[in-house]
Amino acid sequence: MKNRKKTIYIFCIALFLLGTGLFFNSVIKSFTGLGSTLSEYAFPGSHKIRLEEKGLYSIYHQYESMSEDGKTVADSVEDSSIVVHLKKIPGAENIELKVPDSKKRYTYMGRKGVKIFEFENPEPMGYMIESFTDIPSHNYTYTLVLESGFEITRLKGILLSQAFLLAPTLFAIVLFIRTYIRN
Repeated sequence: MKNRKKTIYIFCIALFLLGTGLFFNSVIKSFTGLGSTLSEYAFPGSHKIRLEEKGLYSIYHQYESMSEDGKTVADSVEDSSIVVHLKKIPGAENIELKVPDSKKRYTYMGRKGVKIFEFENPEPMGYMIESFTDIPSHNYTYTLVLESGFEITRLKGILLSQAFLLAPTLFAIVLFIRTYIRN
């Protein structure tokens, strides 16, 4: 009986360690996977892009980033002065860009951005994205970030990691207490 009790305690500790390991693994995977949902483009100018995923896309103005030497670089372009045109390829059909209800912001790996437009991508398709500032005397370069699923990826990562931490931990605690009380 004493041997069985010892085995259950060891199992509880192993289960807790497994849950903790899965938690950290899930957190690391969710944060490293976020970068794949963000595509950066330098402007003014134009870029040909291909969007494979259906759904809502957001365009962020990346107003702060890290330079190669690790220093913070702040963008001097105002969000309100950025003009963006999005056209389907082939053809020249303009896509309606909506101004979002709220100015959502992101911070990721030393970069900061604010959502300035959003649009719906009905199917995998090619686009031409053009952008410039409405103040012609300013010839600043700036970065726009196109993203789809950044918020959902982050939410899934948080929920999954919490499940990996809580479920094994709670089960191990209940089993530990039950074994302790019974003996």
